[in-house]
Amino acid sequence: MNFPIVLHTVSNLVLMLTAILLIPFGVACYYNDDAAMWAFVYSIIITGILGGFSKAIFRNKDAEISVRDSIAIVTFSWIVCIFLGAFPFWFSGVCATYCDAVFEATSGFTTTGASIFKDVEALPYSILFWRSFIAWLGGMGIIVIFVALLPAMGISGYQLFSAEVSGPTADRLKPRIGETAKLLWIIYLIITAAMIVALFCGGMPLFDAICHSFATVSTAGFSTKNTSIAFYNNLYIEIVVATFMFICGCNFALYYKCFKKEFKKVLRNSELKFFAGLILAAIIFVAATLYLSGPECFNGGIKDNRYYSLGNSFRYSFFQIITVCTGTGHVSTDFDLWPQACRFLLILLMFIGACAGSTGGAIKCVRILLLLKSSLRELTRVLRPRMVKHIKLNGESVSEEIVAESSVFFAVYLGFFGIASLALMTMNTDIITAFSAVATCMANCGPGLAKVGPTANYSNVAYAGKWVLSFCMLLGRLEIYSLILLFLPMTWKR
Repeated sequence: MNFPIVLHTVSNLVLMLTAILLIPFGVACYYNDDAAMWAFVYSIIITGILGGFSKAIFRNKDAEISVRDSIAIVTFSWIVCIFLGAFPFWFSGVCATYCDAVFEATSGFTTTGASIFKDVEALPYSILFWRSFIAWLGGMGIIVIFVALLPAMGISGYQLFSAEVSGPTADRLKPRIGETAKLLWIIYLIITAAMIVALFCGGMPLFDAICHSFATVSTAGFSTKNTSIAFYNNLYIEIVVATFMFICGCNFALYYKCFKKEFKKVLRNSELKFFAGLILAAIIFVAATLYLSGPECFNGGIKDNRYYSLGNSFRYSFFQIITVCTGTGHVSTDFDLWPQACRFLLILLMFIGACAGSTGGAIKCVRILLLLKSSLRELTRVLRPRMVKHIKLNGESVSEEIVAESSVFFAVYLGFFGIASLALMTMNTDIITAFSAVATCMANCGPGLAKVGPTANYSNVAYAGKWVLSFCMLLGRLEIYSLILLFLPMTWKR
């Protein structure tokens, strides 16, 4: 591994973060948030000194970035941005400990949306903006920003891009990877601007519209209200938010194909059809279950008359299924009061997640689809041992390497889920809270069940548990391999 070029590249990213911190500093000045303003000043000074000092020491020798270097750069960049991005939360005093600040920053950058704040409405405007803004940056990926701003990186840029973009393959939309990164960000900006306008036209205050758009387009789920989207109790807002959650849960490469008028390729996309079909089936099942349960949609005998009508059952089911499938984490109702079958289904959907190449997290629909096709093929081989059948996606054969990678990823994902859940349970956490907390953090989804449910938060989780969950969030965002390879000796050998 080439340490000088790794540290030089990371230092450039730290300097970029220093410039980014000027934006929330401007928001703090606008709203006269004195404590937060100085918190951003201190953060800017510290990140600027660290970035400038490390860049001066570790100079770029124009060496090509290898696969090992790219893995180290991506992983270190995320870790450094999280630890430095936690400073505003800590210095402003909104987080009592640096551990809480790191948890909140990790949740933001990884677009998880899990929070330790009991009363977000009491936070300064600039802090609310910062937590939504880092989620928006993390949605597309901080390395993708970096590659977009530094097209001169050329081939090496593709190594970084591939190491960060989610899914079995990283689609290259343009011949040069810098152009691809820029195009992705243009699409991202257009979708964000469209959502801000749509929410503002629906009566949401501009500041709330901006923060909710940042949190929705990134599928992070942070809100400026304690009860999230349920605060507005507005069907129009719920439809707008749900629509944009679905849009951002799809592969962004499809939007480029729409721009190129390749609509047949979009409609033929296997993962998109699976994703849409899964959401539709889940909505119908949950809505029917809620309606048939009547007003006694129970959890310990608690009645909820909102589900008495079929319309309301579909309304809440529609929103919550999309927010869970995309890993956003917005809340329109307390789904922890739903029947057990519905709650169990939500946990399963957390594992599946959104499409590859989206801002969503979890295992990804394309991997689940490959696993299902692979399982069906193996079952068929029992009856026809000599049969040769290739697995296809979008009408084209998929290499056996990608199929095997999906199976391995699934196994490793479940393995880490089990280990992290066991770790939480050693801290006197009940099994439902532990399972759902780890599931939602690894899926970058946000709210879980029981003590970390939609009306609760993560403030009461033990400090050691917060570090475990922070690790789970980063593990899910980097899709396991990049983070785990950092701990293996073979990664560090030249």
